[in-house]
Amino acid sequence: TERGNAQQSSGHQCLSVVLANTPTNMQKGNNEWERLLNECAADSSLPGATPDDKFFRRNQCRLDDMPQDLSSAFNHCGKVWFGTDVVADWVAKPLEETGSMEGERGLPPFLLITGQYDFITQSCTSGWKGVLGDDALAEETMMKDCSHYVHFEQPAFFGSILEDFVSRWEA
Repeated sequence: TERGNAQQSSGHQCLSVVLANTPTNMQKGNNEWERLLNECAADSSLPGATPDDKFFRRNQCRLDDMPQDLSSAFNHCGKVWFGTDVVADWVAKPLEETGSMEGERGLPPFLLITGQYDFITQSCTSGWKGVLGDDALAEETMMKDCSHYVHFEQPAFFGSILEDFVSRWEA
């Protein structure tokens, strides 16, 4: 988004950031995946369902039918970016200020969105405050009755959260 400022040579600035279901540390995310998968293996509900099926229904997508776009994405995933192995050692590092603009903080406001049953749990996202800094403008929203694919499970509510956040910071 453009914002008029003589100090910015490009005329562009990031005005807000949305992190949906994003851990600060991929190993923590993978550990939670394994922990929750083990819980599903011990769960006697949904007889006949495999632990992977239970995990998917509980922690990835709680809809009765998988959305066509999600199914298509799974069927057309690339070889390089399939799974989390390619980013398994990724850890978010503290951000430095990108400079100030007319006395404003250099970092944009952040919105952190998760689902209530997401495998990216609070233990995976709690580190964002430390990464962003104590004085960061960061909001957290947990969408009730949702898992990882919040935007498929409650698209209108997800959209309203984004619209509200963006309209407050990018107006």
